[in-house]
Amino acid sequence: MIYIYFGRKFRLSVLVPLLIFLRFYSGDSVLTAAAAVIIHEAAHFTAGAALGLKTETVTLSPLGADIKYRGVIPYKTETAVALSGPLVSIIAAFAARFISYDFFTVSLIYGLLNLLPVPCFDGGRALNALVFLFAPYRTADVICSVISTVFLILLYLFSVFILFYTSFNASLLFICAYIFVKSYIKMAN
Repeated sequence: MIYIYFGRKFRLSVLVPLLIFLRFYSGDSVLTAAAAVIIHEAAHFTAGAALGLKTETVTLSPLGADIKYRGVIPYKTETAVALSGPLVSIIAAFAARFISYDFFTVSLIYGLLNLLPVPCFDGGRALNALVFLFAPYRTADVICSVISTVFLILLYLFSVFILFYTSFNASLLFICAYIFVKSYIKMAN
């Protein structure tokens, strides 16, 4: 579904209504997670606007948003916009640590997870921008691919360890599979 507000296109994933529906049956945890994601993505949007980037589309999904900007983005600007979300998530987590332990936990994990240097996360975007700033294109591409692959393998090994350590709680393994798929799609583009 595509909506246009204030001259900007907003896309809404078909899973967002499902998330709202689940909110009424799962308690406050979904609302807490949604608040953490909204604060994180608002930081990206605000940083992009403050740095003079023109928003083309914003695609909302249950796991975050994808903000597309018009034109070519300088590497330093890309790094600042990519790191703004995790930074604000971590700051918001510590600001709310005495008010809501659930929000503290979700926001902190969301901010730290987004710092992983894999293509589908903000850390991967920042890594690409920084490496491409200092290295030739082909060399930078190889460096980013190797670093991302190493972190994906480490994340997979950690998730297998957690799977056995927690008596077969496969949630981290499913998250890892999602990250693999999203990263593969990002690297293929």
